[in-house]
Amino acid sequence: MMAGHREPHFLQDDRGFYTTSYGPFVLRSAFQPIFSQNDQGHLTIEAFEALIRAQQDGKPVSPGHFFSVVEKADAVTVDTLCRELHILNMGKLGRRKAKLFINFNPGLFDNVTNIDAEVDRMVEVTLRAGLRPGRIVCEITEQGSGDERVLDRLVNGLRSRLFKIAVDDFGADDSDSKRVSELKPDVLKFDAAWVRRFTETSAGMGLLKLMVEQFIERGITVLFEGLEEDHQIEFCQKIGVQLMQGYALARPEIVPRTFDDRFPEPELTQVGDPVRPYYEPAPRAPSQPAAPTSDFVPRPPLVRRAAAFGKRTR
Repeated sequence: MMAGHREPHFLQDDRGFYTTSYGPFVLRSAFQPIFSQNDQGHLTIEAFEALIRAQQDGKPVSPGHFFSVVEKADAVTVDTLCRELHILNMGKLGRRKAKLFINFNPGLFDNVTNIDAEVDRMVEVTLRAGLRPGRIVCEITEQGSGDERVLDRLVNGLRSRLFKIAVDDFGADDSDSKRVSELKPDVLKFDAAWVRRFTETSAGMGLLKLMVEQFIERGITVLFEGLEEDHQIEFCQKIGVQLMQGYALARPEIVPRTFDDRFPEPELTQVGDPVRPYYEPAPRAPSQPAAPTSDFVPRPPLVRRAAAFGKRTR
């Protein structure tokens, strides 16, 4: 069992990437790329989603099994441990612009004091990793907190430190629409199964296109996940979806693997990309136009999507 307040212990491999442990489990980060696509089908990595990968006695353990055996008293500690592991590994990955999606489950926190301490810790580890909070997208998971004050304190605390907010599994029912209105996310992830049902009819596809346009007009970046077929990617391009994720594009890989080989980062237009303090906005010349509301602006791509993608294998 892990003591609730023990300082996490991270080990580095020969390439500098981090692992940690909980009881008999060794924990590693897996990242799945999230792409933008231009009109010519060129792909650019805009972000990664962070996923935990556990091993016991050298054998992989499913995330579901791992989290099911975490002691209740350790749930918040392990949740924090996973986020810190991912942020530290993102810093080591060396990408200068890509963002990182990490999960937050508000239901794990009992009171606003715990929330404040967690947000402060997030700022500390983010800066220690050499990243700006604006590159971390905090994904508020479906499991809500019984105390609305906790959810509000979490979202407002993260946003005040310039972290980005995402809402996952959007399915357009009343509760989902209410959640978007209340949380005002920077990114909205559409539920993959719900999207597939709507793409079965022309009327459904038309409704999806309209919804995507409406969210973009509100300054919300739209992400479709769970893409497994070429036609789904083409559909995203057709209706203006800004971000895409799925096995048809790239599978999750334990960092660092082949991301840079297959999807090299576009060259910077200026030398260096210094890390600014999280409270300092980037300077803008008076004549320079204001940045768009969405923070995900596709950059000149270096990679063109091939005619066929590798299909999902089990």
